[in-house]
Amino acid sequence: MKACVTTGEKRRMECKEVPTPSIGPGMLLLKTKYCCICGSDLGYLDNKMPGNPVTAGAILGHEFLAEVAAVGEDVEGWSVGERAVPGFRKPCGQCYWCRRGLHHLCIGAPTQRIPSKGISYASIAGAMAEYFVRPPSSLLKVPDSISDEEAGVSQPLTVGTWMVHCSGLQWGDSAAVIGAGHIGLSTMACVRAVGAAPIIVTDMIKPRLDAALEMGADVVLNPNEVDVVSEITKLTEVGVDVAFISVREADVLQQAFDMVRIEGRIIICGTPAPEALDTGRWVGKRVRIEGCLNRGAKMDATLRLLEYKRVNVKPLISEIMPLEDVQRAFDSMYSGKNIAVLLKP
Repeated sequence: MKACVTTGEKRRMECKEVPTPSIGPGMLLLKTKYCCICGSDLGYLDNKMPGNPVTAGAILGHEFLAEVAAVGEDVEGWSVGERAVPGFRKPCGQCYWCRRGLHHLCIGAPTQRIPSKGISYASIAGAMAEYFVRPPSSLLKVPDSISDEEAGVSQPLTVGTWMVHCSGLQWGDSAAVIGAGHIGLSTMACVRAVGAAPIIVTDMIKPRLDAALEMGADVVLNPNEVDVVSEITKLTEVGVDVAFISVREADVLQQAFDMVRIEGRIIICGTPAPEALDTGRWVGKRVRIEGCLNRGAKMDATLRLLEYKRVNVKPLISEIMPLEDVQRAFDSMYSGKNIAVLLKP
């Protein structure tokens, strides 16, 4: 089968023939329909993931839509031809987190964890291939009313769903989304779905801002053209209730602090650059800051948002490419040319 494989060189991928994975008991063989390139894929291939240096021979891809190609022994409730997206494992009910009611933190819950505590990112046999294998407990079925393209970006959308959940955003609250890549725009779509107003999106790339407007943003701002903090303060009088950070390696943490109101909230999903902060100002303004790592939760809610057309994710998909064009796909993501690329076998 064809698969997109890391070469061991920074930012380099190749499409090559590899053995088709075998299916064992309790597993499903999946045929990839679409695989979306994730920011963590970019970070890993850029050799910027702590404890996970880029290696040769890894097949990436954890944001996917797939079709069941074969059902292993002892698997019930799944049939060949059904569509599947990443889901989540059931909490174990026994660990420290489950005993305290924090089931979303259970290490058995997510489909795939962000590599930490010695887990290698490169050890995941991903969906940037014609076929891959997963246990049914890590998958959810896709309702018929959701298109293949929508399902292909459902996993990044669930990151936005989780960010909004963590923020405590209420109907009528104001919100700013810093960064309009596919995670930022997914977050904006979820912010809109819960009734925030106004919704402000900032980015330095015009096509991303255009997509934000198409998806329902009220105001878009380019920090290269305007003072975004000043503009947001004028618009909201006191600053936004919640600021969502969804960028990589940008100096935006202090900017987020300046654009939220007193006792506002900052939710970080991206990896903004480290900054020296005036802690006295932060204490005085009583801003709450929270890191937000989606661990597979809310995927069922995300599918309902898509099923009942509460969000429009189609503007996220800026290009669909064959596996053979994987290098061009990654290059377009690093350059900012594309918002989200779907790889299609």
